[in-house]
Amino acid sequence: ILSNEMVEATMIRKGGYGNEVSLRGFGKSDLRVLLDSGLLEGACGSRKDPSLSHINMLTVNKIEVRQGPFDVTKAGALGGSINVITKKPQKEFLGEILAKAGSYDFLSGGFYTTGGNEKVQGLIGYNYSESDQYKDGDGNKLYRFAPGGRPYNAVGMDMKAFEKEDLWGKLQLTPTENQTMLFSYVYGDAKDIMTPRVGMDIDSEKTYMGRADYTITGLGNLSDKFKLSFYQNRVEHDPSDKYRELISAPSFHRHNEVKSTITGGKIENEKSAGFALFTYGADAYKRNWKGDMYRDDTGVIMDDELIPDVDSYDCGLYIKADKDFDNSTIGIGFRYDRFETKANENLKQSIAVTSTNKNKDDLLSGYLSAEYYVTDNAHFFGGIGRSIRTPTSVESYLQSPSPYFHGNPDLDPTKNTEIDLGFQLAGQKCSFRAKAFYSDLNDYIYQQGKQTADSHETWTNIDAHIYGADVKMTVDIISDLSIEAAAAWQRGRKDSSPENNDDNDLAEVPPLKTKLALQYDTPEFFGTLEWIHSEDADNVDTDAGEKALSGWDVVNFRAGCNYKMLTLNVGVENILDKHYAVANSYEWDVVSGSGANPAIVYEPGRFFYASICFKF
Repeated sequence: ILSNEMVEATMIRKGGYGNEVSLRGFGKSDLRVLLDSGLLEGACGSRKDPSLSHINMLTVNKIEVRQGPFDVTKAGALGGSINVITKKPQKEFLGEILAKAGSYDFLSGGFYTTGGNEKVQGLIGYNYSESDQYKDGDGNKLYRFAPGGRPYNAVGMDMKAFEKEDLWGKLQLTPTENQTMLFSYVYGDAKDIMTPRVGMDIDSEKTYMGRADYTITGLGNLSDKFKLSFYQNRVEHDPSDKYRELISAPSFHRHNEVKSTITGGKIENEKSAGFALFTYGADAYKRNWKGDMYRDDTGVIMDDELIPDVDSYDCGLYIKADKDFDNSTIGIGFRYDRFETKANENLKQSIAVTSTNKNKDDLLSGYLSAEYYVTDNAHFFGGIGRSIRTPTSVESYLQSPSPYFHGNPDLDPTKNTEIDLGFQLAGQKCSFRAKAFYSDLNDYIYQQGKQTADSHETWTNIDAHIYGADVKMTVDIISDLSIEAAAAWQRGRKDSSPENNDDNDLAEVPPLKTKLALQYDTPEFFGTLEWIHSEDADNVDTDAGEKALSGWDVVNFRAGCNYKMLTLNVGVENILDKHYAVANSYEWDVVSGSGANPAIVYEPGRFFYASICFKF
């Protein structure tokens, strides 16, 4: 959804469900994903379950996207953040019942309802989704994209692409007009999710996400708004290669049992001091990540330190101030983090190259931003900022069965120093926004491939930079009919390189992407016809295993109508049934240790869908 709505967003496809997203070339752990401002991460070392895959769209109220290092309220937002804000309970009795169907036997159905009184409000919802394997524009089913060493067996060729259900509930208490207590819980259960890009599929995955918030407003001279929150997000991730042929070693099937638990909290206060609005607070989280690998034939653990029971701690303090003048605004923010991480099990592979285990870092970040209004509806904006993200547990501590594939405990945090400049116009008939950025990356965490028999596959620090620009314009042609044009371009280059890598291109930076859309919107009827174009992806890191991809053009159509309490939507994606791949990824498959020549998963061919929603 983000990659369709934002031209500067790009999807990296892993399979039929749960795909990665990047913004302006920043993806994976370089892009912080949050659920109601709480840190959310998957459990898979190969990122088969990226953060957004654990969020059901029926729960979503809005999505806040921040680009660049201009938010000190979030830890580790190197290139930006995506904060998914979910629906809150209401005192009015209302809700939705939704049913959706599409090509390749895609089915989805769910509901949510909310209601209460002045003191107590509740919300409950449920959703179920499933789909068979899609076919790309050349008629290839999803299973055909698997790597040659782990193709699907007969059962895998006929399996569903995914099956997933989610159940969620919220309880909100408002004892007084200025106090709110909100409790929420989400349970997710997924089965047999195909991820052909790597050597294992997700056999089972369970998600448990709980949260409690307390908010009070109007505390006089002390506070305009005070908020206290606690959360815990746990993912139990069990991938398996039971749907794959045993062509290359090993000669037996395997499965992993991986658990990631993030427990965190935040205290924040907002106060207008007359000359500026101040926001300050403290946040902290602990993440435990543990994973073991088992043989299916004997049940014996073949790697009890795959992810060696890693504890990560982060405690942060931040303050920011925003000041409005007659025709300008200024924002400034500072953040301090204390980060510690340690593996609680033996580092049996990485000990060959380093004895480091426990790491401690003191991290400083911040920004200065400004807006200058030329007129009431036109302004220039810009800023300079610095953000930091620490190594993940996999990057630092992974211990695979192979002595030549492991994490690097000596990794340093990545520092991003970035400058953004832009202009925005918001008129009655026309809106325009243009923005450019330059990002200098120090100690950028990058994969180091195995090029010789005795070299090691691991992660290392390099220096690099990413720069680019994006533009978007919307023009009202006539009443209710508008045209939107947008484009985004970015380029990444290395300033230093991993061993045995002489390619100057930075991996996972998408090429020029453009969008042209005709939109019709009235209270009763609405529709969009859009053309999305991508240039050839030829500035890729071939020494890291990336492949050049051909450019592509895709046409999509969607329309709908509102009638009383019913909303009907219909659409066709990839109308011309094009054969294309959006992006590739050079990231490791932590099961096979393969980063060279990764499998490319092509996009679905022509996809029809329809949905009906009953709102009450």
